[in-house]
Amino acid sequence: MLKPNQYIGVLEKILTHLKNSKLAYFKASDHAVSAEKKRFFNQQGLIRNRFFQDVLTELQRLGMSSDDLVISRFNFDQLLISSIDTLKAPAVEKCLHADQNLLEIYLGLKEFEGSNLNFDKHIEQLEVAISLNEKWVSNLTEKRSNSF
Repeated sequence: MLKPNQYIGVLEKILTHLKNSKLAYFKASDHAVSAEKKRFFNQQGLIRNRFFQDVLTELQRLGMSSDDLVISRFNFDQLLISSIDTLKAPAVEKCLHADQNLLEIYLGLKEFEGSNLNFDKHIEQLEVAISLNEKWVSNLTEKRSNSF
């Protein structure tokens, strides 16, 4: 009985991180200068929203109602405390960190069996976004170091 409860706990954690990641991407879109980056960030925010709905559906399949979920009782103080380290980071860097955290949690789901959800598809899309964000963060860091 412990395994299903652990699985549900991990899915709830993913919901919280997906919500934060979606917001980070939409904020990055607001700060994007190029149309390519603005489009990418908006698309990634929408993808995180779809992932959120997929995970929510999986939780409902397991008998959880939205009233039972931690996400419905979201603690904004906890978010503030957990994001202090990245407060002054560029928006793209916040997206990168959010996706890296999400990927780590998703990879932890591999130990659970019986999932109705194709998490491999989520993982694959996260890895693509991480790769592109790493490139942009690297370019940004290089530009900053060249300006000194």
